[in-house]
Amino acid sequence: MIKIINNFFDEKDLKFIQDFALTKAFYTPCFFTNSPKKSKEYYYGNRFHLALNKKIKNFLINQAELKFNLKNIKITDDSGIDQKNLDNFKPHTDVEYGALLNVLIMISGPKALTNGTVFYSKKKNTKELELDIHVGFRENRAILFPSDWWHSNHASNIPNLKRYTSSLFIEYYEE
Repeated sequence: MIKIINNFFDEKDLKFIQDFALTKAFYTPCFFTNSPKKSKEYYYGNRFHLALNKKIKNFLINQAELKFNLKNIKITDDSGIDQKNLDNFKPHTDVEYGALLNVLIMISGPKALTNGTVFYSKKKNTKELELDIHVGFRENRAILFPSDWWHSNHASNIPNLKRYTSSLFIEYYEE
């Protein structure tokens, strides 16, 4: 199951969250959970943890509940707003966060095929991954998907291409 919503926010709310992400959020380096070491190989990007700002956290949860028709969403403390350089693919799942579902909200960045999110499936009779689904980046787009799906930001050959997204790792919800 994957659901894509364009126009996730109304224009006023989009400007509010973009302003926060680009000028007010304080980002810290983030590495994949269970990384054996903090190195470029395991570096995910920079994250502002939503637990640090209840207003922004509740704002994003309320919008996810409204747009995806979910109730009583509870997110993990790892949920946040990410600032990421798109220099390589890093396929991963987010089950280690204790999440059932993910909401990825595209906040700011250039509209581009090489700035989106890709999903993988396993090749038949092997553990190898192959590209399966690609969702292009568009500001104000959100994607809901199971946290055990293999995914990655799309890598770009454009130097220093950055995007801002929010990841809500949903550990509990009602339909």
